[in-house]
Amino acid sequence: MPWPDAAYPKTIALRDGAEVLVRRLAAGDEDALLAFFQAIPEAERFFLKDDVTSPDLIGGWVRDAERPDPEPSPTALAPASPSGRTGGRAFSLIAVDDGRVLAEAALVRRRGAARGHLADLRVVVAQDYRHRGLGTAILSELLDVARDSGLNGVLFEAVGDVQAQALAAAESLGFIRLGLVHGGAIDPDGRLHDVVMLVMPLRRWRSSADF
Repeated sequence: MPWPDAAYPKTIALRDGAEVLVRRLAAGDEDALLAFFQAIPEAERFFLKDDVTSPDLIGGWVRDAERPDPEPSPTALAPASPSGRTGGRAFSLIAVDDGRVLAEAALVRRRGAARGHLADLRVVVAQDYRHRGLGTAILSELLDVARDSGLNGVLFEAVGDVQAQALAAAESLGFIRLGLVHGGAIDPDGRLHDVVMLVMPLRRWRSSADF
């Protein structure tokens, strides 16, 4: 099922009145996205699921974002986008200002027919743009996309004491805690950290008629 992307690019206002552009990840963003992740403190990057300082990984994300639409499905809930680039497993958004990436967030569909109605969520925000509403805003955008694409739920994991801001943003939007994996993550010094598992059942998310 293709991702809907007619809403992008768009400008969003932060809590302090600043405005940033939110758009789809696209070819040519590789260097800026790599620089964004390299600026994230190493102690935080360690707990991300992927090696985000790898140019090969970033290039793969961009290639997936640029993948063309699949053949139309008679059961698809969302029409194919005129951009013709909505067929990948991931739907990635970046917030940018003057060429600098300020945040990256994505939905990644689960594999297999039995789990393809669910997507995993990731989100990272630049340090100087935290506590300004950017993370919450970009999460809201992705939940709208997930709902409009016909998904039933979005899953999110956070290392409780390391990714507390992302966890708080998700819960403020209505994500439900599924449970806690005690010692689910380990840091470079061998210390164990708990991992919080959350879900957003999209039937709970705001309807298209909200205003």
